[in-house]
Amino acid sequence: MSRKIKIMISVVCTLWIVVFAQIILTKAYVNRNDMTQAFARNQLAIAAQSGELSEICREGGWIMGKLPGRLSTEEKQRMAQSLFGYEGGGSIMEQETKGYYVAYGYTNGINMVKRVNGKMINMNVAITYDENEDKSVVYFGVPILDQDF
Repeated sequence: MSRKIKIMISVVCTLWIVVFAQIILTKAYVNRNDMTQAFARNQLAIAAQSGELSEICREGGWIMGKLPGRLSTEEKQRMAQSLFGYEGGGSIMEQETKGYYVAYGYTNGINMVKRVNGKMINMNVAITYDENEDKSVVYFGVPILDQDF
């Protein structure tokens, strides 16, 4: 083989290695920071009851944020999935009734667990709409929201 072909092959292989390393690092970063990123991407103003997000996931509590306008059902589901993605969790069940959206999730990354209808949960998302402010209000609780919304 000519020297130019060998150099091209080594450059291509090096670039592929860099791409795979970047994908792996990005997945690890997003898994760890996905909830904070979900709130930041949607310009939510976060009000924390019990401190930082990692503290809430470790000790329990809730946070609340607001989004401009009314969210569609699909947007609510995407928001819940994004929040449940923190620590690698996923949705267990969800329900939407009369403008209230509630979803429950579970992850091994959070030690506190409640049983609801025989299913283990440790994350809870509730989304409502405030007509006076024209904003959707998003609540995230660990292990479960224990307040009115």
